[in-house]
Amino acid sequence: MFPSHQGFPRVPSHCPPGFSGRYTVVPGDTMFFVAQRFGVSLDALIAANPHITNPSLIFPGDVLCVPAPVPPPPPPKKEPCPCPATLRDFVNRFVEVTTSCGTVSGKLVFVGDSSIALQQGKSGNPIVVSCSEICFVRVPRYGPREE
Repeated sequence: MFPSHQGFPRVPSHCPPGFSGRYTVVPGDTMFFVAQRFGVSLDALIAANPHITNPSLIFPGDVLCVPAPVPPPPPPKKEPCPCPATLRDFVNRFVEVTTSCGTVSGKLVFVGDSSIALQQGKSGNPIVVSCSEICFVRVPRYGPREE
């Protein structure tokens, strides 16, 4: 048996609801290291163990209630990315649009709330690009020659 506080280990009479298990302290442990080992916050580990009156002093043989780890919050919901209003200044001009997939170019024919449309050549079908995919828009000094 390990030497401990007042000659005997401190053992909880019960653990709070939702705990994941009990842990017996070994030499070198601290509340911080135990919390880190089980992926719980230090505050949650301290709150689950009121029988440990001074969380800075734990001894080998003490038994700790380990709370269940709290899953991380879900990522924030992505709102549709609005198109910058300044793009409307370039309607009917030749632009180059860089996305994560590459670069597309053509005459900017439409700027909506969440997408733009480019026309390649005089009779080309419009290319629709979602504003959330746009990394960069460049207006070249000299666009392509009209054919």
